[in-house]
Amino acid sequence: MNGWLALALLSLLSLSVLGYCVRSSKGLWQVAAAAVLLAMTGYALQGRPSLPPAPAQPLAASAEGATQLVEIRADMDESFGSAKRWLVTADSFAKQGDYPLSASYIQSGLRIEPQNADLWSALGLQLMLASEGQMSPPAQLAFDKARAIRPKHPAPYYYAGLARLFAGDLDGAVLLWEKTVSLATPKAKWKTRIESQLQAAKALQAQATQAESNINSK
Repeated sequence: MNGWLALALLSLLSLSVLGYCVRSSKGLWQVAAAAVLLAMTGYALQGRPSLPPAPAQPLAASAEGATQLVEIRADMDESFGSAKRWLVTADSFAKQGDYPLSASYIQSGLRIEPQNADLWSALGLQLMLASEGQMSPPAQLAFDKARAIRPKHPAPYYYAGLARLFAGDLDGAVLLWEKTVSLATPKAKWKTRIESQLQAAKALQAQATQAESNINSK
């Protein structure tokens, strides 16, 4: 697994754990989550994430992070009934780390249901994971297809924001995650998790703005 993807998945996993552990204190959550994002950004800028992880890398945590990404997407599905026969199997492949096989299986479903936005969204995620966390042109095309079929589908916006975050565009990530949250239905199971990640990103954004202000005032 490439270091970029391991970095993305471990950071996502850390944010989810933090959200559960300190959810009773909004201030504590923002500080802790911002620290995770700051450490992630520092590694991306100063480390060498293009190298493969060291042998001591906790790959189980990365695998769990990938599972969480799949679960978030599953929670965002709205027409799961018609796509279920494809996505259950495809998701099991993805959770085992076989993203190309998962993508191939979803493509089989799309040949039968080419207008299924959930299948296009799932394909976008698997292509993104297969490209080591980057928003590759094929992944972008799949998400664009999902959004064209169902303009209010939240998954394309969420994963585009994730890609922006790990590309160093924090402002772009915040805008896309705000759009994602705005598309949540009243009973959306995924809303709380994405709101927590959005709060963390905004906390880091505020810290960056304050740091820039302090520098300019000197």
